[in-house]
Amino acid sequence: MKKHLLLFLLLLSATIQAQGLNQPWQSNNVCDDNNDGFSVFNLQAITAEILSGLPAQDYVVTHHSIQADAQAGVNPLPANYVNVFNHEVIYVRIVNTVTSNIQFTSYVLNVNPTPQTPAVALTNCINNNGQICWNLTSVVTTDATQSAAFFQTQADAQSNTNQITIPTCYVSLVASPTIPPVYYKITSNLGCASIGTIQLVTVNCNQGGQPQNLVQCLDSASQNACFNLLDNNVNVIGSLNPSEYTITYHLSQSEAASDSNPLSSPYCMLAMGTQQLFARLENNITLSGSVSSFSITSQMVSPNVLVLQDMVQCDDNLDGTVTFDLTTIQAQISTTNTLEYYTSLPNATNQVVPITTPNVLNVSITTPVTSIFVREVINGTCDTIYSFKVKAFANCNLAYTCSQANSLCGALGNPFNNTIQVPSSGSSGCLGSTPNPTWFYLPISQAGNINLMIQQSTSIDFAVNNLDVDYAIYGPFTDPVTACGTGMPLPNTIVSCSFSTAAVEFPTIPNALSGQYYLIMVTNFSNQPGFIKITELSGNSQGGLDCTGLRLNAFLDSNSNGTQDNGEQNFPLGQFHYEVNNNGNIHHITAPTGIYNIYEMNPTNSYDLSFSIDPIYAPMYNITTASYADISVVVGGGMVVYNFPITINQPYNDLAVVIVPTQQPRAGFAYENKIAYANLGNQIVPSGTLTFNLDSALTISNISQSGTTVNSSGFTYNFTNLLPFEYRIITVTMQVPPIPTVAIGQLVNNSASIIPLSNDVSPLNNASAVTQAIIASYDPNDKVESHGEEILVSNFTSDDYLYYTIRFENTGNASALNVKINDVLDAQLDETSIRMVSASHSYTLDRVGNSLTWEFDNIQLAPSVANTPIGKGYVSFMVKPKPGYAAGDIIPNIASIYFDFNPAIITNTFQTKFVTQLAVNEFENGDFIFYPNPVNDKVTVSLKNNLDTLKEVAVYDVLGKQILVKTFNTNAISEVIDLSSIRSGMYFIEVTTANNLKIAKKLIVN
Repeated sequence: MKKHLLLFLLLLSATIQAQGLNQPWQSNNVCDDNNDGFSVFNLQAITAEILSGLPAQDYVVTHHSIQADAQAGVNPLPANYVNVFNHEVIYVRIVNTVTSNIQFTSYVLNVNPTPQTPAVALTNCINNNGQICWNLTSVVTTDATQSAAFFQTQADAQSNTNQITIPTCYVSLVASPTIPPVYYKITSNLGCASIGTIQLVTVNCNQGGQPQNLVQCLDSASQNACFNLLDNNVNVIGSLNPSEYTITYHLSQSEAASDSNPLSSPYCMLAMGTQQLFARLENNITLSGSVSSFSITSQMVSPNVLVLQDMVQCDDNLDGTVTFDLTTIQAQISTTNTLEYYTSLPNATNQVVPITTPNVLNVSITTPVTSIFVREVINGTCDTIYSFKVKAFANCNLAYTCSQANSLCGALGNPFNNTIQVPSSGSSGCLGSTPNPTWFYLPISQAGNINLMIQQSTSIDFAVNNLDVDYAIYGPFTDPVTACGTGMPLPNTIVSCSFSTAAVEFPTIPNALSGQYYLIMVTNFSNQPGFIKITELSGNSQGGLDCTGLRLNAFLDSNSNGTQDNGEQNFPLGQFHYEVNNNGNIHHITAPTGIYNIYEMNPTNSYDLSFSIDPIYAPMYNITTASYADISVVVGGGMVVYNFPITINQPYNDLAVVIVPTQQPRAGFAYENKIAYANLGNQIVPSGTLTFNLDSALTISNISQSGTTVNSSGFTYNFTNLLPFEYRIITVTMQVPPIPTVAIGQLVNNSASIIPLSNDVSPLNNASAVTQAIIASYDPNDKVESHGEEILVSNFTSDDYLYYTIRFENTGNASALNVKINDVLDAQLDETSIRMVSASHSYTLDRVGNSLTWEFDNIQLAPSVANTPIGKGYVSFMVKPKPGYAAGDIIPNIASIYFDFNPAIITNTFQTKFVTQLAVNEFENGDFIFYPNPVNDKVTVSLKNNLDTLKEVAVYDVLGKQILVKTFNTNAISEVIDLSSIRSGMYFIEVTTANNLKIAKKLIVN
């Protein structure tokens, strides 16, 4: 039991959780007799369950609707209590009249739905052999949570005895004119059952049929709906001979019976709605007739409601309310039509009482599931209605339920969020109570003892273990879900348990069985937010912990033996590809480590695996084994490695450099660029030079790399011994002047280049430039493209890429354990040309079609700190437009950023426009004017005022090399620069005035 001192102190404070008491298990669960969600609960019976095993005469137990009433001992609920809403939480006050100690607990009132069992009829025709085979199951519908049984008598159904053994062919004799009915019983997995009747109706095998209801969809309420009634002839005639019968249609049953006033076809309705019609089937010889009815319906919405994926969010600030933005469902529908949102199907059908603010719908965690109906207003045809549910979870750690257990596959030693504000579900094994549980599952790959360490702390780095941690380990199980049932595994499956006061526990799983799973429940008795970490003490374990799955491994096989030996490095210049069960969804995985794990528990799934080298480098390498087909896992077999050995076909050099802007240039603030340079070749680069040129409006305040040589336009750095596949980063911090020295929207241009270029297979990646507009506000999660918002179409070739950077920042007050970014590329971009440029943290990129998903698992991104890189990250990638782009085309791009379980943060939409001539504003600020651009031979540079004069104009190429310089000794405020001797291409023109005002702009020379 918990330590006596803690128990004593908590009892004194009268806030103890109810240790030693029981959770009600029967009286708080009832079946709903009329499915209205309400029932009468016998609270005295629930009290008896709570005190089971204790002397009831020593306790006074009261039940309360709110926790404050229970603590104060006021407003007790009556003995026969009708619940306010389903799954209502009731708070219990337990007073020991002998010791005067007070304990508290809580439980949930569950009104479980009773299955619907309407009376149904089953029709069959009489054969000559005197027997009829009835398929009783054909008229009974159940779902995955229900089971059905069939009986000859109602008494048997009530006692659940003498089931009909073959309900798909129940044989009855046609000896009597009336066949007795049979009974069906539907039982839910919650134990609620109901009985219905199946009437057995016999007819002659040659008989007429039943007309079908007709529905027509209109696009206007004033439009008439006309129905071809003759379409129902084939349904009315059934198996009879059409030549022997006549079919007519009538407005009323009496007219059909008397064969008067037959309707002509087509028949038109004058008002929208539903109308009943009657069909008469008359024998041409006997003139006897039978009458059947059907309906015709005209409506403005499609008769079928389409089901969408549910929205799921959690109460991240524990205020009892979750806010949903329903309008984000538009992306799932993929439409630009107007959408209307409703809380019921009748309202959506009749277009009444819409949700007025669908972007802000507040849902209480006390009623966590709300149905939403979306009406898509479509011009020219029938509107469509969609439905989905919004689900509000009370706790963001969904693993507080057993069936949602965290997987420890590849995550031993990683921190997980603990659970708070979840009441105890009662005792289990040695645990007197189970408050705030967090569940984990662990697969075993090798039999033997498993020794673990479980820690709980308020600190994500576990600098101090300060939260009481209790646990129970259950197993073994064949899978990690079935054992959970509707709550938790049975106590008799516990193999290790502790209910001490320690913040660190050392459990042992004795004789763990290979191929089996164990469930670990860790509780948070302190009810404080924090983290849980489970670590294997491998030196003391005989058993093996590993997940069933596939490990894809690409490496440089220097000795060509097909095996990765010591010193052979993984290969980053390619992509893994996999497809499951030939379903057509091919995943293209970019993993810069050269390793990618696929965790799989289903041995029936079949994988096709392959690896491809990036096209630019493919001629330089060979893949010994490029693919594997029809691969399945062996449950309990651990991670099976599938090697993709790469051998060098020819030596080559490839230096690369890229500038990644980690933030926007904000007037008056520091502005940071990361310069990533790499050796993408397979030979060591003994030495080289990196050059960085910054915009003249900026000044460098810090360079992370020592040994740089600073000059008037930036700096150079001489590097040495750059190994194959090695990346290095230089961070440059610059200062943006305040307004009015710079103007909002003024573009700043930074560039970098790297040499030597001899025998470089990809000279395009030896230079990089980035253009950004100066801002005054700040968006910490955004997306930019390095060319700026306009690209000169004549200067952009099929070999050029767009360079996107997605930046993210944790602006919350707690660390994010995982971050995910999703980017659905516009149809104008070639998703097959994707290449990663750089990222701030370890990642994997999964591409399916044009959908890109970056995952930063266990990133532990701390809350951001101003003016530091803490809490910030980015990804940078390159992609080509598809052929056919032209002037005037606009390519939009937007991304969604997810921090843990929080809803998506949507970035700005960055739009790239192809133009024939850059706008004047591209080359204009408050002091200078440049024109024309592009230029054929001469460009004019002018000052806007006569308070300053031109001093110098210099032209640089994209590598930072000075091509032309011209100085002036006059008082001129305008000069013409002759560029006829310069080859076509992109350049930078830098102007300096007598007052040392300087600016550099991009210039295109034709």
